[in-house]
Amino acid sequence: MKKFAYFLFSLVFIANYSYSQGEVEALKYSRNELYGTARSMAMGNAFGALGGDITGVSINPAGIAVYRSSEVVGTLGIQQNTAKVGDIDKKVSDFNLHNLGFVGYFPLRNEVMPMINFGFSYNKQKTFNTDINAIGNAKSTMLDYMADRSSGVDATKLEMGDNLPDPFIDQPWLSVLGFNSWLINDHMGTDGKYYYTPLDTKGEQAKQEIKSSERGYIDNYDFTIGTTINNVVNVGLALNISDINHSLSTDFLEDFNSGGYTLNNEIITNGAGVGAKLGVIYRPVNSFRIGLAYHTPTWYSMSEIYQARVDDDLGAYIDDPKYEKGWVNSAKFTNHYDLKTPDKWVLSGAAVLGNSFILSADYEVMNYRNMKLSVPSGSYSSKDWYDIDNDYIKKDFKVASTVRVGTEYRFTPQFSGRLGYAWMQNPYDADFSKAGDAAVSGSNTIYRMEGDTHYLTGGLGYRFNRNFYADLAVVYQTQEDQLYPFPNLFTYNGDTREELVIDASPFTLKNRSVRGLLTLGYRF
Repeated sequence: MKKFAYFLFSLVFIANYSYSQGEVEALKYSRNELYGTARSMAMGNAFGALGGDITGVSINPAGIAVYRSSEVVGTLGIQQNTAKVGDIDKKVSDFNLHNLGFVGYFPLRNEVMPMINFGFSYNKQKTFNTDINAIGNAKSTMLDYMADRSSGVDATKLEMGDNLPDPFIDQPWLSVLGFNSWLINDHMGTDGKYYYTPLDTKGEQAKQEIKSSERGYIDNYDFTIGTTINNVVNVGLALNISDINHSLSTDFLEDFNSGGYTLNNEIITNGAGVGAKLGVIYRPVNSFRIGLAYHTPTWYSMSEIYQARVDDDLGAYIDDPKYEKGWVNSAKFTNHYDLKTPDKWVLSGAAVLGNSFILSADYEVMNYRNMKLSVPSGSYSSKDWYDIDNDYIKKDFKVASTVRVGTEYRFTPQFSGRLGYAWMQNPYDADFSKAGDAAVSGSNTIYRMEGDTHYLTGGLGYRFNRNFYADLAVVYQTQEDQLYPFPNLFTYNGDTREELVIDASPFTLKNRSVRGLLTLGYRF
C-alpha cells in the first residue's frame, strides 16, 4: 500500500468538522491552580477576606480598599513538576514571573468614602509544563477502539490518494488514520452500513506506551477599582483579561511481537478571554472580616492548529502485497471556537487578633456544568455544532468546591511566619469518574481523569522598613489522576451503562510539584 500525506505548509483555514473540541479541552482551560504572591501562597491563598495583598485583590476585588498607601510588587518563582507512572517519573523545571502588580491610593477627604484605589495585577494562574511516560498492557487495544468508533463511517470516503479529496476535512481523523495504515479493516453489514474490525495480530498482547509533553500557561490581568464606606464595608470591581498559550505533543505506541505502530498528535492552542469580578468585605468589628466575591465566567475566543500522523510497521500481520510500512499524516489544520468557563463564588472569613496573629479561610464553588463550547460569531459552521459536547458537559461534571485556610504569626514587628493548606475537589460526576468514558475529540484519545488537588504551604516574611518588604514561600502540591490511552466503551440501555466492551486499563498518574517563591514589594 502506498503511504500518503497531505503536505500543506500553509494552514488550511476551513471549518473542520472532524476534529472539534470536547469536554476534555473545556475542563483543561477552566480549572486553575493556586497562584499569587509569596505571602498569599504561604497562607494557602486564603486571602478573600483579608485584602491588602495584590493576590487577595485578585480573589476579592474589595481587598484593594484595604490599602492605605500605594504599592508596587513582583514575585519570581522556580518550580519542578514530577509526573510518575509506575517506576517511571519525568521532571520538568521552570523559572518565571508569577506575579506583578501596582496599587494606587488616592485619599478623597470624605468621611463616608475616604479614598478610592486603583490597581493592576498580573498573575500566572496555571502552567501546563508536564512530561509523562507510561508503559503497560491494557485489556483492549487502540485497534479495538478505532474499529468500534469507526462503525457507520463510509469507507470509500476514508481513502487517500493524489486524485481524491482530503478525507481529513470531513471524516473522523482516527478513522482516516486507522484505515489508511491498515490498522482497521472494513466490511459491509447486512444493513448496508460499513463496519470495521481491528487488525488481526494473531492473539498477541500489545505493549502500550504513552509519551506526552505539555507546555504553556494561563495568564490573568486584573484592572481593579475599590473604596471603603465608613471604614466598615469595602467594595471592589475588576475587569479581568485572560491569555491562554498551550502546546501538546502525544505519542501512543502499540508494539506486538513482530511489529507495531505509533500515533502522534501535535496541537497548539491560543486564546484570549474577558470577564469581571465583584466583591465586598464587611468588618463588623476590628478583629473580624467577612468577604464575598463573584467571578463571572470568562468568555474566550480560541484557536487551534493541529496535525496527526501514524507510523506503522505491521507487515508480519498483513498478508497483502499492497501493504508497505511507512506513514500517514494530515496537513496542518486550524479551528476557531468560543469557550465559556464556569462562574465562581468565594465566601471568606478572617480573624485578625491584635498585631500578631491572623487566621483566614476561603470557600469557593464552581459549577463545571456551566462550561460551554460554541461556534464563533460569523462562522459558517452550524450554531448547534457543539450541542452534543455541551450535553456531555452537563451530564459528566458537577459543582466542585475549593477550601483554603491559612495563618500568619508575627514574631516581631519585622518578622512573620506563615502556614497554609488548600484542597481543590475534582469536578467529575461520580458515575462518570468511575466509568472513564470521556468524549474525546479528533485523533488525540489520551486524557486524564484528574483527582483532588492538595496543597501544603509555608513561608516567611520580613519588613526592612516602612516601605520595603520581602516574602518567601514554599508550595508542595500533589494530585493523583487516572491516565487513559483511550476512553472505556460500554453498551447502553437508554442512558444506563451496562457491559464494558473496550477496557482501556488506565494508568495511575501521580503528580507532584514543588514551588519556591520570592516576592519583593515597596509601599509609598
